[in-house]
Amino acid sequence: MPPSPRTVELDLPFGRVLPDRLRPMLPVPASDPFDSRNHAFEVAWDGVRALACVDGFEVQLWGRALRGLTPQYPEVLALKDMLPAETVIDGELIVADVEGRPDLNALQEREHATGDAIARLSVAHPVTYVVYDLLSLRGRSLLREPWHRRQSRLHQLMASHGRVYVPEAMVGEGFAFFEAAREKGLEGIVAKKLDGSYHPGQRHPDWLLVQAVRREDFAVLGFIPGLRDRLIDALIVGSYDGIGFRPVGKVVGGFDVSALVRLRKALDVLSAEPAHPGERWADPGICWVRPQVAVSVKFSEWDRNGLLRFPIFMGLRPEVSPQECIRTPVIDPPRAQSPRRVEILLPRLPI
Repeated sequence: MPPSPRTVELDLPFGRVLPDRLRPMLPVPASDPFDSRNHAFEVAWDGVRALACVDGFEVQLWGRALRGLTPQYPEVLALKDMLPAETVIDGELIVADVEGRPDLNALQEREHATGDAIARLSVAHPVTYVVYDLLSLRGRSLLREPWHRRQSRLHQLMASHGRVYVPEAMVGEGFAFFEAAREKGLEGIVAKKLDGSYHPGQRHPDWLLVQAVRREDFAVLGFIPGLRDRLIDALIVGSYDGIGFRPVGKVVGGFDVSALVRLRKALDVLSAEPAHPGERWADPGICWVRPQVAVSVKFSEWDRNGLLRFPIFMGLRPEVSPQECIRTPVIDPPRAQSPRRVEILLPRLPI
């Protein structure tokens, strides 16, 4: 009697051709945490999004705007001993504090460092590359593979070592994972569909971002100069609606001296006339600029007029194009089962 048939997977070399550089997939905001057996839950790392590959003997690292990042973060050169050729990974660069949490201020210093400061700050504020997806393996595209299979191959390929951290995701327990993230002061969590494919350059509902604190990227449309040593008193920020930019808030808090210096240097060369600012924005003290600078802003909520309530400046976003600063509708998540408590393990560095 012949043996019973079983299903096997043939690793055929289809889909080998990838563009030189992929844009990362982005999550859609969700209103609340949820439990789901169809989702895995990861930390929202609040870092610089970066994809990487080994090209010959060189490590290529690039961000959301496809700008090369390798010289800025020499720590990632260790990847050349960890990845086979023609393999592309996705993750985020963070500077971890003593508790393993992302330190945004230190990361901002790394983002804007030049010349000798890069080597100095790589010692003072070393980055950790948090790797959480595998997009191609030895030249074979995995973009259409389900998330769970990409994860399995990622963990077979590499483990946490030195300044590279490969975290585990949690399946099913979204409520508890969100509470654990909030207790540790993290930005939030990302829910990823187990059977979801990878959609480069798209904000796709296969990934859902649940934030502990509301935070989005906005284009700088203008600023109000400060008095004496305060270079900027407020930023006028806006969202892109597909046609132009619309002011959505005046940001007056969260600036430190180094941020003010960087902002003023970037904005002084972008002077422009306002297109149609509206009566609310008719203040003659506003210096309007061309929308070429993106910033991260946290806030409590959107008001009924589509304006930000209690916005606070969190940092410059050089890797984000202002045209990406679109107000994304928050969607309702899948309904949940009963929650329970879990613990999040953060990296203890060096690993």
